[in-house]
Amino acid sequence: MSNQLSQIKWVRVAITTIVVFVAALVAVTLVVTAYATYLGFQARGAPDPEMINDFANRYAPWLSSVFFILFTYLGGRHAARRVPDAAQVNALAVGVLGGLVHAGSNFTNLFDLNALPVSLLAAGAGWLAGKSNRK
Repeated sequence: MSNQLSQIKWVRVAITTIVVFVAALVAVTLVVTAYATYLGFQARGAPDPEMINDFANRYAPWLSSVFFILFTYLGGRHAARRVPDAAQVNALAVGVLGGLVHAGSNFTNLFDLNALPVSLLAAGAGWLAGKSNRK
């Protein structure tokens, strides 16, 4: 096991985790922007900011969780593909580091119980990405 731990490419894992986190935020922003665009076309002018805020407040938290878990899986697959000898441990490292970043991203309450399941699912997505990449 220590031999596999020494094969973790930490720079690649860290960069992949940052890309996963940013991609999830961009995806949520694109969904909210698409909804605002839809409202603008429907109103044939400026959309109602209250409806946009209501949509963002209602759907952005769970959409960001879903996108984060999905992109963690894809990032884990990417990291595992780059290091075939230690694919599973690199993908798991992406998942665990992603879970830690997600849990620590809430600065007001570091022990938020709503972030714990998403962090665990992100670690599981990294593990699954390593398992599915094995040949």
